[in-house]
Amino acid sequence: MRNGIDLSAVTRKPRLFMGLVLVFGAVFWAFNPFVRTVDNVDYFRLEGDPAAVFYEKFKEVFGNDEFFVIAFETKNLFTAENLEVLRNITDAMEALDEPETVRSLANVEDIVGGEDYFEVRPFLEEIPREPDALEDLRKRALGNPLYVKNLVSADGKTAAIVVEAADRPDDWDYRKRLIQKTRQVLADYEKTAGQFYLAGWTYTNLSLSQYLKKDMMVFVPITYLFITLTVWVFFRSAALTLMAVINISACLAATRGFMGMTGVTLNNVTIVVIPLVMALALCDTVHIFSHLDRRLLDRFGGKEAALAQVIRQVVFPCFLTTLTTAVGFLSLAMSRIPPIREFAWIAAAGMFFEFIFSFFLLPPLLLMLRPEKVFRDISEAAGIGALMVRLTRWVGKWSRWVLAGAAAVIALAVWGATDLKVETNLLEFFRKNSEVRRSLSFVERRLGGVGTLDVSLHATAPDAFKDPENLEVVERIQRFIDHIQGVDKTVSVVDFLKDMNESFHAENPAFYRLPDSRQMVAQYMLIYDSDEIEDVVDPRYTHARIAVRLSEHSSRGQKVIIEKIEQFIEETAAPGMDVVVTGRAVQDVHTIEGIVNGQIKSLVVACGVISVIMLFVFRSVSLAALSMVPNFFPIVINFGIMGAAGIALDTGTALIAAVALGIAVDDTIHVLTEYQRRRTRGEAIHEAMPGAVVVKGRAVFSSSVILCIGFGVLVLSRFMPTVNFGLLSAIIMLTALVGDTVVLPAMVFQGADGRWQMADDR
Repeated sequence: MRNGIDLSAVTRKPRLFMGLVLVFGAVFWAFNPFVRTVDNVDYFRLEGDPAAVFYEKFKEVFGNDEFFVIAFETKNLFTAENLEVLRNITDAMEALDEPETVRSLANVEDIVGGEDYFEVRPFLEEIPREPDALEDLRKRALGNPLYVKNLVSADGKTAAIVVEAADRPDDWDYRKRLIQKTRQVLADYEKTAGQFYLAGWTYTNLSLSQYLKKDMMVFVPITYLFITLTVWVFFRSAALTLMAVINISACLAATRGFMGMTGVTLNNVTIVVIPLVMALALCDTVHIFSHLDRRLLDRFGGKEAALAQVIRQVVFPCFLTTLTTAVGFLSLAMSRIPPIREFAWIAAAGMFFEFIFSFFLLPPLLLMLRPEKVFRDISEAAGIGALMVRLTRWVGKWSRWVLAGAAAVIALAVWGATDLKVETNLLEFFRKNSEVRRSLSFVERRLGGVGTLDVSLHATAPDAFKDPENLEVVERIQRFIDHIQGVDKTVSVVDFLKDMNESFHAENPAFYRLPDSRQMVAQYMLIYDSDEIEDVVDPRYTHARIAVRLSEHSSRGQKVIIEKIEQFIEETAAPGMDVVVTGRAVQDVHTIEGIVNGQIKSLVVACGVISVIMLFVFRSVSLAALSMVPNFFPIVINFGIMGAAGIALDTGTALIAAVALGIAVDDTIHVLTEYQRRRTRGEAIHEAMPGAVVVKGRAVFSSSVILCIGFGVLVLSRFMPTVNFGLLSAIIMLTALVGDTVVLPAMVFQGADGRWQMADDR
């Protein structure tokens, strides 16, 4: 293998290249002010999903199903004072421009009847003062299935105001304004009503995006702090530390600028790029710094020639690591999830920038300093060098046992991976002590789940859902769904008709059932004078809906619920009626399935492309194959840890395998290129491999620590998928270090007897 990249011109004409790279960088830096963050997470959906297309058409009929609940608890809701508070808050929320509808006991319609008649009137026409009237109001509320676990808790202590959000996909700040104005309304009543709890997709969606902004305020300064300390600890040079910070800053600014230029937003996935690119930019910087040996000044007669020699040593392996890491990132570009695809392109662009700035900006900057500030005394007999010498000797002596131990660890990891869960659990996205999680738990305990699922029933016959036979189909399906674990509430046109029928018969509970004839249904619908029923049946009575409220947050559990409903629908199919399960939960299930499929494809593509690159570089099938083994080692361990620790493969951890493969192979390339260089000089295997590990060990160890820090910063996130991504990636970097400095040498040593036949050993 020969180095085909000559960058000696950079050290001969440093001012020219510095000027060129500064102009190049400025093109991208100028777009930093245009980088946008979003106040929603609507982008996390599977593109091209037929179920998503159906869901959008369904919402055109029944409107947006997004809502959030405002809940508060009292000793007894049915007092004049508490009902007054409920009415005032409801009126204030209705006065806002943002909500589509606002519903509570204060403004909901009620069906009241007698013998052969009923009428629709407000449930709370006036707030009574007499205890008997208040008690009667309480009984009416708790006796109405449309209210209980929807607008009031079963014990009459917790009130709910259901705020339905408008569908404004192009208004990115809509949810933020809605929640902010809601909080302003509630602030006036906190002294009288106590604590308010907000739960539902609108609030959850905004909270996730707000966490992103808070994470940004933490990630960047903490990463800078750790990187600065790391460079100082390894090199003990203020000048080199400053140069590293400048190089990283240039790379980070260009990457962010590329986001602003292309319109890619900062979201809960692309935010990972920030500390990741900073850490990867420092890795190439460290590889350059690790070769700045003072002896090169005497050998080459000056800092320009000495630095040119350093660049000559590291540029080709650094180019390969940039390429393979970019391949790992780009393998995710096949994803049907837009933010994952955006992550792939931005992270790959970041790798391009870090190579440009590391080899065209950093060398001219180093030449601006005095040689004694840049070049240092490097001894392989001290520090990390000494550690690597002892380590390779130990591996050489016990290589067979090392490989046996590695095989045992892999087997254990494979066994642990059999318990790996594939799911997205919205509740687990938040830390246990977060306001979102506490509020959600309160609402679910007192009222019911705020997850949504729908059953769409579409018939071709006119006025189909005035026919008792069709309504009985709706009732059977609804009754079945009500008994599924994880379902807290269902509402359909059947509930309204039962309520009408009971009221029409003087509120006799025996008549809380569907009317007997089509004519009676038509009569009830004619008498009923409220638009609330339009939530569950269209004006032509050809399209009905069963709205389902879920407390099951796991996509795996939701999938079970969906499959049960679909199986029952298939068994209860009615002629002339198309019944489809749809809703947000269906989208979540399909999204996680798309993530898993994308994970497999990305890993296969990354593995294949990187293997081809290794084959092209090393010109040896055996060496190319050997290079992949220590990199699958940490990935297998990662999945084993996930399975054993109960960490699910979800929206965050789905990125790990392809990203880790692209990054972990970097140090393998540095070690093997040095190994092959020594072999071409005639060194024996038992000399070349220890020499390669010792020479590259300092930079390999340093870059692994840096990457651990870069990923480790992510554990400070408020978003648990990001926390898991950072934690697991940091573990992968450590196990990759073991793979490159222990497992890889052990394989080479064991292969010296012929079982691993290198191309240049023949």
